[in-house]
Amino acid sequence: MTDILVAGETLVDMLPGAGETLRDVDGFTHRPGGAPATVAVGLSRLGVPPRFWTRLGDDPFGDFLRETLDEAGVPGGFSRRVEGNTTLAVVSPPDADGRRFRFYGSRDATFGFEPDAVPTDALVSVSWVHLGGVALTHPAGRRAMRTLAAAAAERGCTVSFDVNYRPDLVPEGERDAVMEAIRDVLADADVAFASDEDAAAAGLSPHEGDALARDLVEFGPHTAVVTLGAAGAVAASSEAAPWGEAAARHGGFPVEAVDATGAGDAFTAGLITRLAASAGDAGDADDPPDLDDALAFANATAALSVQGYGGMTALPDREAVEAFLAERE
Repeated sequence: MTDILVAGETLVDMLPGAGETLRDVDGFTHRPGGAPATVAVGLSRLGVPPRFWTRLGDDPFGDFLRETLDEAGVPGGFSRRVEGNTTLAVVSPPDADGRRFRFYGSRDATFGFEPDAVPTDALVSVSWVHLGGVALTHPAGRRAMRTLAAAAAERGCTVSFDVNYRPDLVPEGERDAVMEAIRDVLADADVAFASDEDAAAAGLSPHEGDALARDLVEFGPHTAVVTLGAAGAVAASSEAAPWGEAAARHGGFPVEAVDATGAGDAFTAGLITRLAASAGDAGDADDPPDLDDALAFANATAALSVQGYGGMTALPDREAVEAFLAERE
């Protein structure tokens, strides 16, 4: 039985064809997406299939996503089909100015997690819970994710949280409520993930890199990880972490990137796989890694993912990651 529960949205990424701006592209290709869904599939590919609490629209895109999760080995017991059209995340061309994602479709169907439906009963048999931050932009999703994070923390589960702040999804007048929810979930979290851009947009810290990781630990998590794109990632942890007080940096792996969509989610799946193993929660508990090892494994997972097209469809399996690392040793 799986030890990990992932919670958050599943949606469709619309990847652009050739063109300098969205108005110029010659068409789009649809791929499965959503940060938590990509993390869930990434964990499954790495040999740790999680339970996944998500919402799927009752449209053909919802059918497509359910089939994708089934094929990836992600159990469907906690996913719910709801009335409404699936949210589409339209990705801008790589060199276009401005927003990377623009969202279309039903926010209620994709992000409107119901507080009464929080799978607290599942916490009896899981030891790691991962939440995505995008659902916090929806009023119902905020209540649901805060309830899940608090219940998981009270139960003694390791809680990880990806800030993943998307200001375009925050309704007018609700920014303060979203910021409060982010801080509440960080207070219940053990491991926090963020990019420099996420943290700056959410107003969490004026710093970048190592200093940002240390600042995030002050919000409550014992470990904070900051992703730096092609420059790799940094992490900081306090004495409360199972792997002890530490600071780590990994510069990533130079590869020829085809599509960076979902690279951060691939990284998150890789890091959870290694850190859960070190905590004895999942994976190879007999060979506990430290933060340096975990960052290397996570960056290798991300490096392999950007060499294919589509964030979820390009996720590597465990054997590929280990072979990639072995080649570079």
